Amino acid sequence: MINYIFYTIVSLGCAHFVYYFFLKKQKTFQFNRFFLLGSLLLCLFAPVMEINMFDAVPSITEISLQSSEEQTISKEILTGATVAEIQKPSNTLPNILWSLYLGITVCFMFRFFKNLFGIIKLTKRSYKRIGSLKLVETNDYKNASSFFNYLFINSESLNDEHYSEFMIQHELVHCNQWHTLDVILLELLLCIFWFNPIMWLYKKAIVQNHEFIADSNTVKSGIDVENYSQIIINSSHEEHRVPLTSGFNFIQIKNRIIMLHQSKSSVLKRTLKITTALLLFAGVFMLSSFKDLKEPLIVVVDAGHGGHDSGNLNEKDIVLRISKQLSKLSDEKIKIITLRDQDEFLTLKDRVKFINVQNADLMLSLHCNAAKNAEVNGVEAYYYDKNEYDKQSFNFGEILVKNQLQLFSKRGTVKKASFFVLKNVNCPAIVLELGFLTNEKDKAILTNELNQKSIASSIYESLIKIRQGK
Repeated sequence: MINYIFYTIVSLGCAHFVYYFFLKKQKTFQFNRFFLLGSLLLCLFAPVMEINMFDAVPSITEISLQSSEEQTISKEILTGATVAEIQKPSNTLPNILWSLYLGITVCFMFRFFKNLFGIIKLTKRSYKRIGSLKLVETNDYKNASSFFNYLFINSESLNDEHYSEFMIQHELVHCNQWHTLDVILLELLLCIFWFNPIMWLYKKAIVQNHEFIADSNTVKSGIDVENYSQIIINSSHEEHRVPLTSGFNFIQIKNRIIMLHQSKSSVLKRTLKITTALLLFAGVFMLSSFKDLKEPLIVVVDAGHGGHDSGNLNEKDIVLRISKQLSKLSDEKIKIITLRDQDEFLTLKDRVKFINVQNADLMLSLHCNAAKNAEVNGVEAYYYDKNEYDKQSFNFGEILVKNQLQLFSKRGTVKKASFFVLKNVNCPAIVLELGFLTNEKDKAILTNELNQKSIASSIYESLIKIRQGK
């Protein structure tokens, strides 16, 4: 999420920079409109689209899992010295920030729909038809403004023939150009992306460009540019208009007057600036939409037990289903290699042999715990503390346990252990005990299909954090 926010702020900032220095002063208003809207949408969604131009993740050759020995798996007792006990925090900073974001977003959405319902209420009033416009007289707002083909105007303004003539022609352009759609889209995006400062600059630029388009087309209709400019100046003190509408008056009157009197650049100059703007934006878009070229985190997932070794109760089936759900999440960031995909028995040596040829960044062995005391619950991670991977394994175990506490109890532990698999693999390794099957609450979570998907998703999120920290 943080990466997405960063990419959108940077890419939108670069796109707005291109508009400001290459297009804003050009009288290519229609092109500017679609550039602003197009760049806004592309920069917001490009990081999600992630165009894949380079296949950065090579295929991994898997070896056969045929058992080389007939011996049964040695039963290891899951005990070890507790190194860290992890408590689920009641209020974490991410949760506080997320709650703050949702609260502000709800306020913006409330304001949006309040304004929208206010406009709908105005459209229920009687109106006069002028061409394609439906003119609604109102004393609530001083400025003339349009919403699709509705024109809201102060009754007193109609007494001024010059003002009403110019204003109606101006608002007719907003209506015909469907500027209301742009405004609604922009307001909805601002409700969601209000935290992005560049969004507010985009709003200012888009609304101003609407006014440039309306002014230009109004003058082209035969209205004298000097008289029209004087009307804009005289009405500049009237700024209150219906929210979510396109208005005849706009706070940046100076820019409108300058643009009305500015001559068009030569065709060659306009073409060069447009081409430059498109090329620069194309570069911004491609950079923000590339797939992450950082090396993937290669994780071997070992669904514990299997075959005639059932583990604790139906442990072998539960961890196999979670392993399969986790394998579905494998992508260019996290490369999941599952050690067993069916109910089969594998010796410890077979498991270690398979893991050691994968050149993995992490081995994750999934299990379900059990205890004589049915009240015991929670998540436990085991690691080996006497090899070169001890610190990494401990850190990875902490991350994996913390993420699981969203589903299980508020307590988790990281323990030292000398299990055969932990000692003999050539990468950081974790045995993750996903709750206690002897505890009713943990068992209900572990045996539920939806919860198994949630557990897999939580493990994936942990792996993403591990990859970011590497």
